[in-house]
Amino acid sequence: MERVTTIDRTDGTSVSVRYRRWRNHPGPGIDFPDLSPLATDAAATRELVDALGERMADDSEIVAGLDVGGLGIAGALAYRNGLGLLDIRKVGSIRVEVIRTLMANYELGDGVAISRASRIDGRRVAIVDDCLMTGGTALAAIRLIRRLGGPCDRAMFVFELEGMGGRALLQDAGVDVISLRSLPQAEPDEPEDAKQA
Repeated sequence: MERVTTIDRTDGTSVSVRYRRWRNHPGPGIDFPDLSPLATDAAATRELVDALGERMADDSEIVAGLDVGGLGIAGALAYRNGLGLLDIRKVGSIRVEVIRTLMANYELGDGVAISRASRIDGRRVAIVDDCLMTGGTALAAIRLIRRLGGPCDRAMFVFELEGMGGRALLQDAGVDVISLRSLPQAEPDEPEDAKQA
């Protein structure tokens, strides 16, 4: 079912964000917030990207989008702020020579990968994704960027699911976490009369 929430802008205005929740995905008791209803609306997408872009650190040089939800947002954000773009993919989704890192959890499968052609050594990178949950994917990406010589101490998300520990995990790794909106880990069940309406 489609939902609407608001995100505060730094100028005191707010943005309406349409999304839907995938029940029990990626695991029981977790309802993933999907931005697909917003993504096809050009004006709403622009407002969302502006809300993220105004929070981008002045010294950022590259925006790294996490596969798959962060890739489109990162591309738009890189264009808006005049920054470079890095795509961080799940292992197996790109077929060029890659450097990868493995981390066992349901978010990653076989880990994340960056093309060896990427030039990030000494360039400050901010990662972007649609949702922060456990932080496993983001931390794997940050470790990989740092291993390749890119300073990475900022992670930006549209949504953050409460009670999943992602923020603390990233902060323990020295990362500044920005999320535009916190959501409960799971949505309450709808009352029976609402289902019939």
